[in-house]
Amino acid sequence: MTTTDSSEGSAALREDIGDSTVARPTAFPGAAVAGALLGLVLLAAAGVLIRDLLVRAGAVSGNTWTHRAAEQLSSQTWADWMWVIPAACAVVGLAALWLALKPRRPTHRRLADYPVAWTRPVDLARRISAAVSDLPGVRDAVTVVGRRKITVQVTAAGTVRRSDVAQCAAQAAAPVAPGTAVKVRIRDSRKEARA
Repeated sequence: MTTTDSSEGSAALREDIGDSTVARPTAFPGAAVAGALLGLVLLAAAGVLIRDLLVRAGAVSGNTWTHRAAEQLSSQTWADWMWVIPAACAVVGLAALWLALKPRRPTHRRLADYPVAWTRPVDLARRISAAVSDLPGVRDAVTVVGRRKITVQVTAAGTVRRSDVAQCAAQAAAPVAPGTAVKVRIRDSRKEARA
């Protein structure tokens, strides 16, 4: 295999072989939770209606709950406190509309050289922490990957330069988040042990 064939093969690995574009992975939609709760309410209502149907068929003794509730509601007269009910229904409706329309939060980041491959921010943070932990003088590293910056907190067991940590973190993040700002915090474990 020649060098040209090898480079063409690696370029083919980085391309999407499907006809449609790969959608960015996103979080669970908020409307799914509201839909599940609504489903539970509808199941409870179906249970009440089945019970009333069994009462009407004579299989179960007692009065029908829906008929009794309808009679009690029909004898009510309008009162000022009842304005709360339509207002609450309007608020619930607007909240449901917002849940249905709000964009879902992205959960993964695209790899720079592989447009069809994605990784989670927590995995990027682990990669950076592992790379920084290999630096001399670093006892432990904890990384938080945000949307616009990466924060690395280093517990030093010796002399550690902030610029070395920042450079190492930037190199580890380059395949996923090139050019992202890196903030470094260094804690000296020797000073903490003496205190």
